Amino acid sequence: MRAAQLGGLVVEAGAGMRYLGGPRWRRSERPLLLAVGETGDVTLIGSAFERHTYLGESERLPLRVVTWEESEDPYALAVDALEWGGKMRGAVATTPTTRGFVNAGLREASGSRGLRVDSDLLDAGRRIKSASEVALMRRASEATKVAIAAASRHLRAGMYEHEFADLVRAAQREAGLDDPWVLALFGPNAAYPHGTAQGRRLSEGDLVLVDTGGFLHGYASDVTRTVAFPDPSAIEDEGRRAWDTVRAAQTAALEAIGPGVRASEVDAAARAVLKAAGYDGDYGDMTHRLGHGIGLEVHETPYLVRGNERVLEVGNTMSDEPGIYRPGQFGVRIEDIVVVTEAGAEVLGPRVGGLDAGALPLGLN
Repeated sequence: MRAAQLGGLVVEAGAGMRYLGGPRWRRSERPLLLAVGETGDVTLIGSAFERHTYLGESERLPLRVVTWEESEDPYALAVDALEWGGKMRGAVATTPTTRGFVNAGLREASGSRGLRVDSDLLDAGRRIKSASEVALMRRASEATKVAIAAASRHLRAGMYEHEFADLVRAAQREAGLDDPWVLALFGPNAAYPHGTAQGRRLSEGDLVLVDTGGFLHGYASDVTRTVAFPDPSAIEDEGRRAWDTVRAAQTAALEAIGPGVRASEVDAAARAVLKAAGYDGDYGDMTHRLGHGIGLEVHETPYLVRGNERVLEVGNTMSDEPGIYRPGQFGVRIEDIVVVTEAGAEVLGPRVGGLDAGALPLGLN
């Protein structure tokens, strides 16, 4: 804050508040705000009638708590809190994910101090994961991979995509993850990376794409696997070739990752493999960026995409998820979470070795 000549930061409920030690709380039209000033205490500003709910067992948190009645202005209280214990020496900062009406209220309350949306003040810390954060994410990824393997053993002809998704979701909960989400796509439906509105029954010769994750102590996993039904021999040559190319593209990106490497270079490394294999190296076959950051949220910085010149740092965590999509035929995507290390990169949990669902690991060392 001093380097940016800011007098304080105000964040609303969400991942940023959790990262700074505040309570987990949903966003609503009544803002819950955390004010972090250059001097003084960290202050939580919330509605009076919900105090005991949003605090819960968080009464022991080292936070100064200020409540507002329905007729009071929470934004004025947040700006006042930044001056608690000392003179405020700069503008009020918020983050890019702060909602418009919250920013409007803070801007009015800030007056001549001014309000600045700062994209890096909080993200600079969140991007670099500590050893304990990485440990949680590693275990979350391992649990998700075991869940996919367990559910994949129950694939059967005629089952609906939503039935398979239910199996994966239940397996993730059984593995200890919270709030699991699942995208399960069969055959031609997988040609659209986020699926279609119409479900499909599983048929022999389909490629099965499952993209799924959950949360362990607040930290996310995100894993995608593409497997053959009932086995690789049932898949047409082009589907198998696409899978092999995607696996090679993921490997090339993994080898490119390291401290000091630009995010755009990693995306380019994967696309170069696709182009060399005869696929479109632009967005014709791989229609999305290579990857996204992950941590308290499934999607956060840094993003592995063309044009992003951000330099990777030790402790960054991100997905490495190339794909090939052929409408009317199939879709292939392989995704693992990677952490940048001094030596290059580490994949969190085992990588996939082949198209056979039976080869997915059920146990871990």
